[in-house]
Amino acid sequence: MLKRIAAYCLIVLGLTTVIIGFITFLFFRHYSGKLIPYPWAFILLGIGMLPAGYLLMGYAVSVTNKADLRKLQQRIEDLKANGEKIPVDLNSCDIRGHDYSEQVSSDDPDYPFHYLHHYHINEEPITREIPQSIIIFPYSNSRTGLTEKFYSPVIPKDQLTLSFYLDRQKQTTLYVDRTNRKLYYFDLDFLKA
Repeated sequence: MLKRIAAYCLIVLGLTTVIIGFITFLFFRHYSGKLIPYPWAFILLGIGMLPAGYLLMGYAVSVTNKADLRKLQQRIEDLKANGEKIPVDLNSCDIRGHDYSEQVSSDDPDYPFHYLHHYHINEEPITREIPQSIIIFPYSNSRTGLTEKFYSPVIPKDQLTLSFYLDRQKQTTLYVDRTNRKLYYFDLDFLKA
């Protein structure tokens, strides 16, 4: 957090220095006094501060992302070590799909090929389908007598593809925190392979 604040301060300071240097350079082009002997130095100093601020900000963001990933990984390891292990029959799970469409932006690396393909055929904007699915596991808790539903994280696969993966795997494990049943982890590492 401190590095991010320092990065923003460096960026603001760099921009301010560039602006002051540019104004000084414009208004005092022919100035030969001793107070501001090198007006171009302000511009160079400001230009040097900008990349330093951006690099520091990028470093601060990547460090926070890495720290968040480490915390998440630690929670998962803790659930695997200390949580209740529930075997999940993947054939008894419900798969729900929620696909959506998005317009292809010009920043997409495949955009020129989409554009060439659809140029004469279709004048409408180019869209692509984004598949998403979740797995819902109903579990009858023998201690409480209630049926609990556990939801997997969003999986970037359509329902049919996901059902093939689940049929092939047959079974996985659900790790549930013993004190807070809302904290759980679906072991879906087989989908990453």
